[in-house]
Amino acid sequence: MYCSFVVQVYQKIDIPAVNILLIDDHSLVAEGFCSLLDKMLPEGSIIHAADTLEKAANYLQQQHYDFVLTDLLMPGEQVNDFIRHIHKQYPDLIILIVSSVKDTHTVKECFALGANGYISKGVSRDEIKMALENTYKGRKYISSDLSGRLAASVLFIENSTLTKKELEVLRLIAAGHQTRVIAEMLHISPVTIMTHKRNLMQKLNIHSAVGLVKYAYDHHLI
Repeated sequence: MYCSFVVQVYQKIDIPAVNILLIDDHSLVAEGFCSLLDKMLPEGSIIHAADTLEKAANYLQQQHYDFVLTDLLMPGEQVNDFIRHIHKQYPDLIILIVSSVKDTHTVKECFALGANGYISKGVSRDEIKMALENTYKGRKYISSDLSGRLAASVLFIENSTLTKKELEVLRLIAAGHQTRVIAEMLHISPVTIMTHKRNLMQKLNIHSAVGLVKYAYDHHLI
């Protein structure tokens, strides 16, 4: 049996040497990503990895970093609060989300918290290169597999007759939450949630919760 090996050429990222902190609770993912970045970054760059937010916070206190690349799904961790905190504490820090979460609401929320870029874990090396180069130059960046969905969502919301609260309720229904849970999350009564749900069905001419879920997915609202 013979094995053939393909020599991969890694195009260098067109930025100066930088310090990067990678946050991911999966060690194999982190090791693979660190190895990839090491091949692509200019000489003199430093890459550290942390598998918890506590470790990441300690790294940030001990050393200057230009980038933080973080996952969103880390069991037992409040990543959103962490993003908000480091954005305020280190205003020059470039925060790039690298996640398997692809819903448009989450993407927009991360930018509102202070993220500079958002890429999905399925992107190519070239897209990682573009994300680092663009955010280093002060631009926002969204990976190509997400940008179309986000644009469609924004366009729909801008032209929708639904109120902001109705959109919130629709997203939470589509995410599978029950009426009582939605009421607790939005700090309003279950009766009000039922009223919003009834108004949604009337405005959209939809007659079931399943229909509302399909509508939300079709219009990239989640």
